[in-house]
Amino acid sequence: MDTMQLLGLLTGVLFGFALHRAGFSRCGLVMRGLAFRDFTMLKVMLTAIAVGMVGAAALATFAPDVAHLKVKSLYVWGVLAGGLVFGVGMAIAGYCPGTALVGLGSGVRDGLLAVAGGLLGAFAFILAYPALEPILIQPLDLGKLTLHETLRLPYLPTALAVAAMLGGIVVWLNRLEAKARA
Repeated sequence: MDTMQLLGLLTGVLFGFALHRAGFSRCGLVMRGLAFRDFTMLKVMLTAIAVGMVGAAALATFAPDVAHLKVKSLYVWGVLAGGLVFGVGMAIAGYCPGTALVGLGSGVRDGLLAVAGGLLGAFAFILAYPALEPILIQPLDLGKLTLHETLRLPYLPTALAVAAMLGGIVVWLNRLEAKARA
């Protein structure tokens, strides 16, 4: 195992531990989030997206040989259908893939079932892909789009601006929750 793999493993273990300590190993947190009664999950996801986006942009800007960023084509129907299936699965299981793995690692039976269901769904998609490709992939293939290239702006400043917007949403959600508790 090389240094990058060890760093990835260590980062994943630490992130999983932090998610467990924050209560993400229980499906109730996700269910309350989907019912708009608790914004903890949304705030963590927005923060993770912001940090990851800025980190990826910084790597691509200052260490492109390390970044290895590969942009995939945007398949509109595939994204919409996949998002629908993903959302329904998340609502049924009460977990997203990351929290299901945290639940599994914590020994929660629901986590095991959610991970097994996710793997079963992925396998079913692999089997159905030849039939789905002409319907979901080929039509409305918009190619490899990125926000900064579409806007013709530099990558890192664009990532910083979007991260600031996401941070603003997190601050607003904190105020909204504080107001609801008062």
